[in-house]
Amino acid sequence: MTFPLDIEKLVIGRSRSCDIRLREDTVSRLHAALVWRDDGLVVEDLGSSNGTFVNGERVLSPRTVVAGDGVRFGSLRGTLETSEAPLGGAHPDAGPDYTVGLMPGEPAGFGWRLLAMVTDLVLFAAGSLVPFGPLLATLLVERYVLSPEALPPSVEMKSIMAGGCAVLWGVFAFYYIIHGWARRGGTPGLRLCGLRLLDYRHRLPIGYPRAILRLVALLVTVLTLGVGYLLIPFRRDRKALHDLLAGTLVIHRATPLGRAAPSA
Repeated sequence: MTFPLDIEKLVIGRSRSCDIRLREDTVSRLHAALVWRDDGLVVEDLGSSNGTFVNGERVLSPRTVVAGDGVRFGSLRGTLETSEAPLGGAHPDAGPDYTVGLMPGEPAGFGWRLLAMVTDLVLFAAGSLVPFGPLLATLLVERYVLSPEALPPSVEMKSIMAGGCAVLWGVFAFYYIIHGWARRGGTPGLRLCGLRLLDYRHRLPIGYPRAILRLVALLVTVLTLGVGYLLIPFRRDRKALHDLLAGTLVIHRATPLGRAAPSA
């Protein structure tokens, strides 16, 4: 697998807080760090139990490394490659359409945010029909299929069915919005537009507590009749009111080298 070294400092270890997480018992929770300095890329050992090695030599003090150097963290070995090298597999915590860790990228402008919102509204409305499918089917059968002499479902039965459908819709809404923000880097509409939701430290995913906080903050934006969205064009970080309140940021997903992020 390949990890891009495209930020100033990357911490390597087993901890979830690490920028590069290595799930290996010989790797310490906070094992080492790769830091870009004026003289190039430097590797530092962070007091690991099993050591950090460069070309077979243990790193006892910050050491400059170059493309082609072999590095070892505990028992895990790797090689530093130039940016022109083909990308390997995905990060072990990453799904097929999102990333885990630090993600640099340009803030998404008002146009892209609006497109993502419209896409989400369409997808969410379409998806909301599924949980209420049994109730809608029952009403349609009662209205157009059953003969006048047939006994229709009782009001109590319809009430129970409506309650069950409402619970299913709540699960769908939680998964679509909260889980999408918390664990997948954004709702489906956001991701389809090539955008990602980060926290104020540019980390992804943002986690459930911040996702719930963002939902509450979004309600505040709604109470302003959408005026909170008008902050986006006038801020360099392109944050809406609920982003400011929740400590979140929407960016364009990092693109391969040689391609620029779209502007809006």
